[in-house]
Formats: sequence, C-alpha cells, structure tokens
Amino acid sequence: MAINIFRNITANLTTVDTVLYTAPLAYSGIVLMAQISNITTGVVAASMYVKNLDLTLTSLITDFPIPGNDALGALSGKLVLQSGQSVVASADANGSLQIVLSILESQN
Repeated sequence: MAINIFRNITANLTTVDTVLYTAPLAYSGIVLMAQISNITTGVVAASMYVKNLDLTLTSLITDFPIPGNDALGALSGKLVLQSGQSVVASADANGSLQIVLSILESQN
C-alpha cells in the first residue's frame, strides 16, 4: 500500500538561490502548485529551477517580472520530482517575494 503525504512549503525569497524542497528517499515529490507573490509595489523578478541529482539546474522560470502587489502561478501543470531532486528559487530583491508550494509525496 502506497503512503501519500501532503505538504505546504512557504518561504521568503532572497537574491541567493535557495533549496525550498527536496524529494525524500523512496518518495516522489509531486508539486501540485507553486505561487510566487510580490508583496511590494515595484516589479521584482523571480527565478525557479529543478536541481537535478547531478547538481545541474533546469530552469522553470528565469528572471520573470512580477508586478507589484501581484502573483505568478509558476507552474502550468504538475511537476514530478524523483528522490533527491529539489526545487530552487530566488528573487532579484530581498524581502519582496513570497512563495508557496503545495506538494504531494508518494512512496515509490
């Protein structure tokens, strides 16, 4: 019988690429939703990547401008992460963007 666990990950993005979530050993992480909100009045750019097992980054969005007091649905569908793969994100200004990831972990 498979075990499923739901998780919500929230974070304030900074100018440093930050690992937000890593799929645990023996689980697939399915990112159901990723929303990035700009909590300032100015335009701020966001970047989000998948960090692969070989540590390379695959871009999901790169320097995407988000208008002030607006939000971006960063995924157009679901994202499946294998064990050890991660979601990494950053902003071009500190204290401006917040991210929420809704994740379903499914035991392999």
